[in-house]
Amino acid sequence: MRLALNIALAVSLLFLPWWTGAIVALSACFLVPNFYEVIVYGILVDALYASRFGEGGWAHIATIYAVAVFLIGSSVRTRLAW
Repeated sequence: MRLALNIALAVSLLFLPWWTGAIVALSACFLVPNFYEVIVYGILVDALYASRFGEGGWAHIATIYAVAVFLIGSSVRTRLAW
């Protein structure tokens, strides 16, 4: 499951619109406990696509979003009864 989600996330971040990558990342955080890879993918997206000044002066916006997705996904996962 973890490998399939990593492949799906990598493909969606490289070839599909940004919102599909966000949906896959959030669903991966829901399905897999401690899916820390989403933070690594955020760093990679910043390295590949971010400009020097970023959105409004924030150079590492994808990493910040990835950490937020990880925290939200992990906290919601612990509160849901599977």
